[in-house]
Amino acid sequence: MRPTRLPDGRSVSEFRAAGHWQDRSLDYYVERAARLRGDDIAVVDGARRLTFSEVHRDAMRLAAALDARGVRSGDVVSFQLPNCAEAVIVYHALHRIGAVANPIVPIYRGREVTFIARQARSRVVIIPGVHRGFDYVEMYRALAPELPDLDLLITIDSTPREGVETLASLLDSVTDDQVDRVRDLPSPDPDDVCLLLYTSGTTADPKGALHSHNTLIFENQSMIDTFALTESDVIFNPSPVTHITGVNCALTLPFLLGATVVLQDVWDSQKALRQIRNERASFMIFATPFLRGLLDAARDSGLETPSIRYIICGGADIPDALVTEADERLGTITRMYGATEGPSVTSANLADGPELRKYSDGRVLAPTEVVIVDEAGRTVETGQVGEVLWRGPDTCLGYLDAALNDDAFTESGFFRTGDLARFDERGGIHIVGRIKDIINRSGEKISTYDVENQLSEHPLVVEVAVVAGPDRVTGERGCAFVVTRDRADLSLEEVRQFLVGRGVAVQKVPESVFVVDALPKTASGKIQKFALRDFTRDRSTAPEQMAATSVVAVHER
Repeated sequence: MRPTRLPDGRSVSEFRAAGHWQDRSLDYYVERAARLRGDDIAVVDGARRLTFSEVHRDAMRLAAALDARGVRSGDVVSFQLPNCAEAVIVYHALHRIGAVANPIVPIYRGREVTFIARQARSRVVIIPGVHRGFDYVEMYRALAPELPDLDLLITIDSTPREGVETLASLLDSVTDDQVDRVRDLPSPDPDDVCLLLYTSGTTADPKGALHSHNTLIFENQSMIDTFALTESDVIFNPSPVTHITGVNCALTLPFLLGATVVLQDVWDSQKALRQIRNERASFMIFATPFLRGLLDAARDSGLETPSIRYIICGGADIPDALVTEADERLGTITRMYGATEGPSVTSANLADGPELRKYSDGRVLAPTEVVIVDEAGRTVETGQVGEVLWRGPDTCLGYLDAALNDDAFTESGFFRTGDLARFDERGGIHIVGRIKDIINRSGEKISTYDVENQLSEHPLVVEVAVVAGPDRVTGERGCAFVVTRDRADLSLEEVRQFLVGRGVAVQKVPESVFVVDALPKTASGKIQKFALRDFTRDRSTAPEQMAATSVVAVHER
């Protein structure tokens, strides 16, 4: 598969000349880790521990098995797997034969899976059998007539099922000659697409972002450089391995470093705390809900986490009060800003100081370029809010649907994020919301960010999201969705008094409050605000993303 868009020739030349693109493929690093640190632990998956040599051995055998069944360079292989050692093996097997890895988050069902696998023209899909009570084999059997390119269905379960091959049988089936054949295959072109990853669903329609070996390797090397990571670090990863954070932290970064990754599949904050302590985990990247849960577990247990060097938090709004307490109790907290299209755009480390690290979304991580522009595309002054645009060596090479690229990228290659932000005088960036998060109330534009940040500090509030809802008089109104402690009620007047008491302008106070038991989220923890907006417009036919959300109370003017 070739990319649908490339950086301009000057940028490519500069990336190579500066060493940002090393022109190596990902299979080089798994082989190097096996050669240099073969007996060291690469993956901790519950009670299972795999060494770097074992990961490399099984990846080579799976690569040989797929090659023997006709999978070739550029073919798309999808895997809809939980956080498990098999996902690591699959990922590296695909890169040895030049196939394109297409992770699909396990929570996706028929509609999303059909859209992705049809558009990607997936030749092979690798799945659990039954996981968390859901039968993936039966789902794919039902979808088979709609997936004409699908040739092979593989399950990581050991129980044979009709029409499905098991991963174990595939690994056992290959011969030494077949392994030798894939070992002798030329390395993939570093500019080839190696990852097709669909955006995680904060908008209704996911987009398939294309990454090459060069973009992914630079991305992970930039984390190594920014946070001074070494083979002595232990990475803890509860983020889905089918999301960009998990692809980096669980599947890629450990093999560039030669460091151990500890996987957690089902999020359990108490278990996470124990794993971090027992495995002496030092580095992790995850979204706000994970940070909040880990902090609660540490607070409740009284246990400390002395091994933690960095917790990088991103992917969702992070209340200042949460960062402050977590930094004091858990270890060094720093924010990060990025997306599937460019994972690490801004962040900070200990050398940047606590203000930049904790109370902004960090500085631009050179050589990535970031500009903030107004509606006319002009760069705004420091302190002014506008849309964030970026480009750099880890920016994706476009979307699988090339028709999306013209709207997503400027002529000079900057990615239009749709995020609103401002720079401060120190160079720190402050993400203040999405363009779609603006409430247009009688012509006055109101950002939801400040309201959310302030309301999150109410003693009853666990989580909050504010969106624009319809209003017959003003056009739009602020609608606050709050998760409260012990499902306690929270009235409109209580919200008004709290916000006004904290200096929030009356015009920004929400006019509707929905007390809910949970907020709809992606697998990585991002709040699906489009589902909340849809709900405000038609409460009788709530979108499927709201299926697990119950409304406890409604208060409106």
